[in-house]
Amino acid sequence: MNIVVLGAGSIGCYIAGCLFESGPAFNSSNTLKLIGRQRLYDDIVANGLKVTDWQGRNQVTDAEHVNFSLNNDSLAIADFILLCVKSQDTEQASDIIKLWAKPSAVVISLQNGVSNAQVLRQKLNQTVIAGMVPFNVLYKGHGHFHCGTEGNIALEDPDNRCKDLIEALENASLPVTVYNDMAAVQYGKLVMNLNNAVNALSGMPLKSQLGDRQYRLVMAKVLSEALSVLKADGITPARTGKVIPQLMPTIMKLPNFLFNIVAASTLKIDPEARSSMYEDLLLGRRTEVDYLNGEIVRLGEKNKMLTPVNRHIVSLVKQSEHAQLGSPHLPANALLGQETSGST
Repeated sequence: MNIVVLGAGSIGCYIAGCLFESGPAFNSSNTLKLIGRQRLYDDIVANGLKVTDWQGRNQVTDAEHVNFSLNNDSLAIADFILLCVKSQDTEQASDIIKLWAKPSAVVISLQNGVSNAQVLRQKLNQTVIAGMVPFNVLYKGHGHFHCGTEGNIALEDPDNRCKDLIEALENASLPVTVYNDMAAVQYGKLVMNLNNAVNALSGMPLKSQLGDRQYRLVMAKVLSEALSVLKADGITPARTGKVIPQLMPTIMKLPNFLFNIVAASTLKIDPEARSSMYEDLLLGRRTEVDYLNGEIVRLGEKNKMLTPVNRHIVSLVKQSEHAQLGSPHLPANALLGQETSGST
């Protein structure tokens, strides 16, 4: 089984780092290959690949055992392609896969958003499996990737094509849950990911931001808009962790002492965790906001419903992208804008 991680950023490198240290099958760098950008290539060559998590995982793979490439030729031997590129790069990635991968390769979309698997299926002849990664990974520099939240990787696998891959992931202490309806699961993750932009704009660690009731009240509005437009579109987001999506606005409105009680049993967040969108702003990269909060705005337009808070947050993120100055560290009230309500 040859695995290639295409778009090896924080999520891809973390999963690869866990696999490298999981047993003899991945002791050879030829079995697992990473394709990514120069910045991470240089860091891993200099420091190796280190993965840690909020539960105490601490594993380091020496640089000589990490096959990290800047070109795509290793796709030619891939049995499984773990696609971890940003949603806006999906079409470009599909062109690369079409050019290099063998017809029997299985492409696993481990991306944010809800439309990537559909895009890939329209462009590729290879089998495409929709997936979802619930946990957060922060790149701390020097080849060190830290997982700060919990959750099982989700995959659809109607034809049992991923049996060997799932076994490998579970041996690496990356538990997998198989679903028949990934659409509902992906929308459940989308609802959870709507906080990415709020976190990026706040500039705070996730735990601190969620511990601040003013930011939670912003999130309550973000989530209420989202759940309303999803309901209007006939979409019921699935529960992907311990929190039921439909209860999240109510949970976010709780006073701090009650929220802390609920969070202690349902939200396991490392004090260091931040959203990937925060990291994108820090590095001056384009974010996935169009595929997260922007998806809520799109569904609102489709169903003739206003989504003022999500729309304002999308605008703020785009302003921050353009400014290239990292997080703007905005207070909670700045995220609401000139809020309106109702529908047109």
